[in-house]
Amino acid sequence: MDFKGLKIFKTIYEVKSLNKAANILGYTQSNVTAHLKKMEQELKTTLVIRSFIGIKPTDAGEQFYIFASQTLNKLAKLQQSFKSMRPTLLISELLFQFIVIESAKYTIETTDITIKKTCEMNNIINQQSYDDVICFTQLNHPDYYLMQTQLLPVSLLQSLSVTTPKQLPILINHDEDCPLRALTLRLYGDFANLITVDSLSMLLNLVEQSQGIALLPLFLVGDNYKTVDDNRYNLDYYHYRHKIS
Repeated sequence: MDFKGLKIFKTIYEVKSLNKAANILGYTQSNVTAHLKKMEQELKTTLVIRSFIGIKPTDAGEQFYIFASQTLNKLAKLQQSFKSMRPTLLISELLFQFIVIESAKYTIETTDITIKKTCEMNNIINQQSYDDVICFTQLNHPDYYLMQTQLLPVSLLQSLSVTTPKQLPILINHDEDCPLRALTLRLYGDFANLITVDSLSMLLNLVEQSQGIALLPLFLVGDNYKTVDDNRYNLDYYHYRHKIS
């Protein structure tokens, strides 16, 4: 039995569903079921009773939930005591440049910063804890609470050297969870010359090299980019903080 198993059982108990627990933790349902069976085998007892209406804990399951909760709370406190004085930040790659580089709200010298794609956020927070998480994703995780929702202004941008932007394709990120991709498809989904590229960095390079135009943050204007038109849009992004037990 390990801490991962304890966290899985605690989640199953609290949401009364294997499927919901799997979704919250970012695992497959078969993985969650396998861990539950393993714990029941090790304890030589039945922890939950499954039915069409959900999961009901047995008396042994009730006792084991108390044990799992207390153990995980002690682990969290121990991990907190082991942490260095440097705060940790998980942030999406697009917001990193805006918040860390442009706005200087965090510094690389004093913060341990992890940069990930939007589509990776939910899986990453299930593998490791961070003091702060800033992303475009609305997280549904019991260990984090929403501090604030803010807006990132965006517009259709082109290279400073472009003179005929209407002849260029509109570029979108391959990341299906990217909010810029979703907004581009909503606004320009019927545009015939729409091209998907593999990464945000590649998209930025192509726009800078006058190979296309794209919806991008307005803070990039003046840094090799200019706006195509006067249209402005806002993207929500979210700042989460880890709960301290």
